[in-house]
Amino acid sequence: MKKITLLFYLLSSYYIAAQGYSTGTVNLNSTAGVAMTAKIDVDANVTLRLTGPSDRWFALGFGATSMTAGTDVVVCHANTVALPSFDRYLTGFAAPVSDGVQHWTITSNTVSGSVRTIIATRALSTGDTNDYIFSSNPNPISLIWAYGSTANNYSLTYHGGRGVAAANFTLGNNDFELSAFKMYPNPAKDYVIIDLSDLTANATVFIYDYLGRLVKKELSNTTSLRIETSNLQKGTYVVKVASENELATKVLIVD
Repeated sequence: MKKITLLFYLLSSYYIAAQGYSTGTVNLNSTAGVAMTAKIDVDANVTLRLTGPSDRWFALGFGATSMTAGTDVVVCHANTVALPSFDRYLTGFAAPVSDGVQHWTITSNTVSGSVRTIIATRALSTGDTNDYIFSSNPNPISLIWAYGSTANNYSLTYHGGRGVAAANFTLGNNDFELSAFKMYPNPAKDYVIIDLSDLTANATVFIYDYLGRLVKKELSNTTSLRIETSNLQKGTYVVKVASENELATKVLIVD
């Protein structure tokens, strides 16, 4: 009985940790028809949901109140699904420089009318001095933002607007647009089935170990995805499913 109680306590504690913290949606700018918002969720890793104008570049910087050299920045600077050099940093009052290693994984990049929505994930700490270290505690964060001055401007030249925003993290409640996905068996031994029948679009499944490292990534265009787990070490993992603007997380035990 003591062992079962301890196991339940450990799993419950890990679920709370995996649930993590969220800034909620932070409204950055809405002037001149240029809408920008950011939402940062922190659990075993960090997930960014960033919206901006679909017809020009836009950028978001972490942990700064001005264009301070060394500030970690993400930049949408191309009118394409793939965003090369999304991960950048500032050297001062100039266009951000591409980071040597791109640590963000873009899981979704969609356009609806005049708004582009990007969902991207990375580890809380990448070990790169150019990358902001996200805390596993609900510490406030300062954000800087900017966008291109004219339509069809992706050259990172003059900005049409910029500003600073402050965001506070609160305990997350999995209020993602995607309410749930089914996952079985759990605990898993040789494989796990991810049931995606509630989704309306293709999905990407990410599996992270307890250190927040990505160990598996699977793309799916079916309603049921089988993922082999026999090559994973026994332990606790976080499974994250992203589909366009939808996102959800569950805890997986590999036995």
